[in-house]
Amino acid sequence: MAALTENPGCSRRRIVDAAGLKAHELADRLGHPTLRGQSPFAIETGNRFEDRLKKRSGYALLVEALAPFVDLPAPPDLNVEDVNSVGRLADAQTWMEARVAKTDEALARIARGGADAPHVVDHPVLRLDLTGSSVNLEPDALAFRVGDRLELVEIKSYAVIDGQADPAKVSATAAQSAVYHMALRATLERLGFDPELLAWSVILVAPRNFGRTPTAHRIPLRKKSAALARVLGSVPRVGELLDDLPHDLSFDVGSTNTDSRAASEALNVVVSAIDALYVPECVQNCDMAKFCRSEAWSNDDPSRVGRTARDSLAGVSSLSEALALARSANATDGSDAEVGGALRDAFGALERARARSGDQSLLSRTVTDGPR
Repeated sequence: MAALTENPGCSRRRIVDAAGLKAHELADRLGHPTLRGQSPFAIETGNRFEDRLKKRSGYALLVEALAPFVDLPAPPDLNVEDVNSVGRLADAQTWMEARVAKTDEALARIARGGADAPHVVDHPVLRLDLTGSSVNLEPDALAFRVGDRLELVEIKSYAVIDGQADPAKVSATAAQSAVYHMALRATLERLGFDPELLAWSVILVAPRNFGRTPTAHRIPLRKKSAALARVLGSVPRVGELLDDLPHDLSFDVGSTNTDSRAASEALNVVVSAIDALYVPECVQNCDMAKFCRSEAWSNDDPSRVGRTARDSLAGVSSLSEALALARSANATDGSDAEVGGALRDAFGALERARARSGDQSLLSRTVTDGPR
């Protein structure tokens, strides 16, 4: 989701996700491995904190933390629906389908306000249609205040110190929760219930100060959710992207080849046939970024020097071509006329500035060797 919302125009990442591939595994097969996700220590710390709130305290600590926002009965009167209780089934897909169905059933009971409705839904699985691809999402918990509204809960292990948490981490939590919020609203609609039952916020539960005592804070989601909806609303559906690809295109190449280099090259040809929209910021969000960066450098693509250069040089295929336009004495015709004029003006300004300073070294390097 981060890769999609930060760079919604990248067809390559969309197709990789639609094919059900793990981007980091594909990048590794292409010879561009990447380190991904949190450190094992951070993951373990988060898991221990969540387990303490739920199973180890019989959900008592979670109820206590949520008390300022959600009026839940204390255990043993607390009714918890643990979606993981479906047990391990024949295969991962069957298990996931069972969890989605169990989540739907629990949400329907909550929305109807039945006496047997759970107060907390643990490990829910929400299904979201992501512009033509079906994805499964797993929030930490859902809590329901009877007769009022459904609340989304997210548990994090970063500390809230004197009532304040790291703004960057809170923003990331809000962005993540906005995706869950969208999926939950879509699920309620699919089940025939009013999506406004869901509060436009997420309740963050995190450690207070440097201890292990949990505290809760409400984070508004309306603006984040609206921005997410606008981005996803402008993204072409997967079917439209597939129409532009060769019908025999397949990622299942080279898997039986004992020559790892030959297998990587065969896969490289397939992946390169799908348009990418690389910018340096992709490295922060996409596991394919190292491969796409290498490709951009090999092709001398303007995107390798940033989003502004990519957008400003639209229609110019390479930085070498941009330099040639800048150095051209004559105006160009066609679609690159405006870009060519801007490049000549900028290059002329650079020449005049260097002439006045008496330092021709940078100018000569730029003209001789190309932009650095």
